[in-house]
Amino acid sequence: MQTLILLAGGTKDSRIIAERLLRDKHKIIVTTATEYGGQLISHLDLEVRVAKLDLEGLEKLAYEMNISRIVDATHPYAIEISNNLLKLSTILGVPYYRYERRMLEYKKENSFYDLEELINFLEGVRGNILLTLGSNNIHRFKDLKNKKSIYIRILPTEYAIKKCEDAGFRPSQIIGLQGPFNTTFNEAIYENYDIKYLVTKESGAAGGELEKVKAASNLGVGVVVLKRPVVQYRNLYNGIDDLIGAIK
Repeated sequence: MQTLILLAGGTKDSRIIAERLLRDKHKIIVTTATEYGGQLISHLDLEVRVAKLDLEGLEKLAYEMNISRIVDATHPYAIEISNNLLKLSTILGVPYYRYERRMLEYKKENSFYDLEELINFLEGVRGNILLTLGSNNIHRFKDLKNKKSIYIRILPTEYAIKKCEDAGFRPSQIIGLQGPFNTTFNEAIYENYDIKYLVTKESGAAGGELEKVKAASNLGVGVVVLKRPVVQYRNLYNGIDDLIGAIK
């Protein structure tokens, strides 16, 4: 059986990596946790497994497909899958490669590694807040005292919108849009909703972080950052060319 590269994706970066690997005649299989992640690479001629796989599920897939290498191109905040992929590479005795977007450098006065500390900070501010953290942790915001001042920008998917509704947010507080957006568009949103605080992840340039922060700076909007988790990756690359070169 021919060996395959297991590419864990779900981001736009992983789509580019998949295209490059196919161009170089590598055989790959992609796993992604969401339907949206699968849609990003639906135009490519490869097998995609859409499922939230735990370590046992990853092991089963790896033995089934005779995986020879692992490429981790998941979102910087998807630490559970990254840790499982690191363990999988040890179990299989195969190389692991990590691609992660380079972090942007700007002044981060209000930054937190812990989401609960960030939430406590938000309870003490005045004015409207725009959350751009995605929908997975939105339930953590359901009991905020100033909940009525929160607006949430998320992907316009049934799953994401339902997560917001289940947390008690009204339709008027949910902004369903697919980014990234340019600085002018971000400014228009901040002005339209009278935003005083932007809450963002350290997603990097591909996630539109720079444009969000620049728009906030232009309008005097405070920036609150959920910092990127610290994971001890092996073979970490911030450039796709460097990653592809290492895999070769």
